[in-house]
Amino acid sequence: MISDLEDIFERQARRYDRPLGTWTELEKKAFGQAVGSNGYTILAEAEQLAELSDAKVVGPILDLGTGRGWPGWLIAERTERNVVATDVPLAGLQHAREAFEARDLALQTQVIASDGMALPFASETFSSVIHTDVFC
Repeated sequence: MISDLEDIFERQARRYDRPLGTWTELEKKAFGQAVGSNGYTILAEAEQLAELSDAKVVGPILDLGTGRGWPGWLIAERTERNVVATDVPLAGLQHAREAFEARDLALQTQVIASDGMALPFASETFSSVIHTDVFC
């Protein structure tokens, strides 16, 4: 990996070490609820993604760059489909796993450490792919 990218990934990973209390309160004031956001995707956008992800082709959904699991958990809830959440920072993936478990979605979701440039899945594994606020 290019050294500049390593620095960027490391800075991004450190964001997950920040205390969530203040961020949770800010989310409640701004959006009316705390969803575990780590970016800019609002509830209305996440709901639209869930609707679009519930495609006619049945199959799992890939949440590329899941961060803390938002909006993946909402999509799993709304579509009742399996969601595979991937990202690089392990701390973010731990938050995602906790978000899925807190909403009784552990059996419907999978959390996998993976770089979006080299995904460990065969072609046509997923019926749809979502990504929000992904560092590209």
